[in-house]
Amino acid sequence: MKLLQINEYLRSELVRAGFAGVDLQKTPLGVRITLKTSRPGLVIGKGGKRIQEITDVLKDRFQLELPQIEVEEVQHPDVNAQIMAERLAYSLDRGRHYRRAGYYILRKIMDSGLALGAEIKISGKITSQRARSQYFRVGVMRKSGFPAQEAVDKGVAQCIQKSGVLGVVVKIMRANFNRGDEVRIKTEDLEKAQKEFEAKRAKLEPKKEIDKKIEVEEVEEPISDEIKEIIEEVDETDVKEVSLESNEKEKKEVTLENKEEEKKEITLEPSEEGKK
Repeated sequence: MKLLQINEYLRSELVRAGFAGVDLQKTPLGVRITLKTSRPGLVIGKGGKRIQEITDVLKDRFQLELPQIEVEEVQHPDVNAQIMAERLAYSLDRGRHYRRAGYYILRKIMDSGLALGAEIKISGKITSQRARSQYFRVGVMRKSGFPAQEAVDKGVAQCIQKSGVLGVVVKIMRANFNRGDEVRIKTEDLEKAQKEFEAKRAKLEPKKEIDKKIEVEEVEEPISDEIKEIIEEVDETDVKEVSLESNEKEKKEVTLENKEEEKKEITLEPSEEGKK
């Protein structure tokens, strides 16, 4: 009961400082109180004046022996469910619309990049005289089992209005929790293993050099009778190149050459009338 009363008092006093919770530990010298806030400067005050006032109240009202207050700064306040619940309750208390305030807190949580999902519940007389609950959800949220106990952070806050009290519950599922249903491929290790495998394979199976040899087959085709006659008529000494193809153009060239040779060998003898 005393711890709940101290928590309620500190939450009301440190609304603007981002109060996240309190821890009490009894020591031989007294009671050590650890305050978790997102703004330690507002808790300590100018010259430690504010923290001295809180110490006196805890000593007189709650009868704590030699309270020693330590202020601990929250590293990631956007993922702390209690801080976000206090912010939402404070914004509702100042008259902000519940939808706008709820979606603003959701965006703030997811933009941090450290949450898989979030859920906000606002209960009470929100818009009418009849009480109801309004939910805001985004991402992944576990409701039961071990992940719900370890990975989900829960924060509760209240907002007092003219119509009544509004209750605010904020749940945040942290992203650094190993759920066991994710598959992540380590590309660096995969590339390294691939290179090692290729190196081993190259040693075991050397490259085989394949010599491509072109084989030429000699095919003897039968010679026609016409080509045989041409070869017999032409002397081998006079002809340097002989083509075995029987084309009409080649036949004409051979006949022209024979006629020119015959003309050269003919000699004209002069007649008696010519001599006179």
